[in-house]
This record gives sequence, C-alpha cells and structure tokens, in this order.
Amino acid sequence: MGKRLALLGTAIALVALAVGVVPAWGSSGDKDKQRTFRVDAVNTEQNFLDLGATGNSLGDQIVFTGQLLKGDTEVGHQGGVCTVTSVARNEAQCLATYALRGGQITGQALVNLGNPAPYAVAITGGSGKYEGAGGEVRVQPVSETRGILTFHLKG
Repeated sequence: MGKRLALLGTAIALVALAVGVVPAWGSSGDKDKQRTFRVDAVNTEQNFLDLGATGNSLGDQIVFTGQLLKGDTEVGHQGGVCTVTSVARNEAQCLATYALRGGQITGQALVNLGNPAPYAVAITGGSGKYEGAGGEVRVQPVSETRGILTFHLKG
C-alpha cells in the first residue's frame, strides 16, 4: 500500500505538470520569447493499474486527470499516464498533456516516485498557440493531490 501511495503521490505531482491558462504571461526579454507562468494542479481522478506481477512491478501504471487553476479559476485541465520503468530505482516514465485555451502542451519526465523534491519536466511540444513550444515545467509537489507548476516556454 505504501508503494502504491508513493506512485499515486508522484502521479499527482506530475499532474502538476499541467497548464491550462489564459495566463498572465511574463516576458524575459530573450530573443527566444520565453514566457513564464504558474498554475496550481489539482488531481481529480486517478487509477493505479497493477499490471504483471502482483504489487509494485515493471509496467504498472498510474492514469490521472486534473484541474489547472489560477487562484480559484479553472484555466485548463490535464491528463497523463506514468509507467513504472524501474522498481529498484522507484522510477516511472510519465507523459502528460495540458489542455489550455487556444491549444495544448505536452510534457514528459523520468520521475522518482514518492520523492517530494521539486523536479523538471521537458516540454516536448504543443498545438494551437503553443505550436513549436519547448522549455520545461518546474514541478513543486505540495501534497498527494496538489502541485505548483511553473512553465518556462520557449519558442
């Protein structure tokens, strides 16, 4: 049960990979047109799939979705899946998509499950007004159901 909670906690933190905003954009003044904004991610649904051997094993998955908030206002939502890639290192490969006004952003990371330390998620692309997006999302886990996401978009 403890490992399952650690997996779920990480998934929720990853849910914090999300963005869905008509954000208050910040500008760094870089030629790359870097835009930075912050949202709260709140997990609303999740499921742990115990695949393969019983208990924590390679291939187990966490599927999740959640709200992206700016204050009390929902600015988007996210959905993703984390797949256990190493039981020995307690790691999972996580992929998420953030649906925002005007488009979507995708991200992925190799995550140390259950670790409450902040981590970075690579922005792998986008659609609509986020087409060609790159950069990273800094994830600050707050609890098993909340995280703070700071997007640093380039492109």
